Amino acid sequence: MPKDLSAQEAAGIIESAFVPLRCVAEPWDNDYRIRFRIFDSNDKPMLRMDAVLRPTFQDAKSLEFLLNQVRGRVARKGIELAPWSLPSRPDPAAA
Repeated sequence: MPKDLSAQEAAGIIESAFVPLRCVAEPWDNDYRIRFRIFDSNDKPMLRMDAVLRPTFQDAKSLEFLLNQVRGRVARKGIELAPWSLPSRPDPAAA
């Protein structure tokens, strides 16, 4: 499981968590926050998170917990998402 994620890595993970829906995540505030929007099948915004703070998105377990909560909110709207789990990345210390 990745540790100490950068804002760009976390944004990519967030976008991948809501397939088949479109999700756009963007770091802002000098990469201290990430905001994201999820769009329905008609490409209309259906859910928005304005500020995922660095302590949450840098920690893989915290980010995974948050994304699973948001996925649950989407599922309660009757939308079936593709199976998802937090991606792993090679440990740079093992190289």
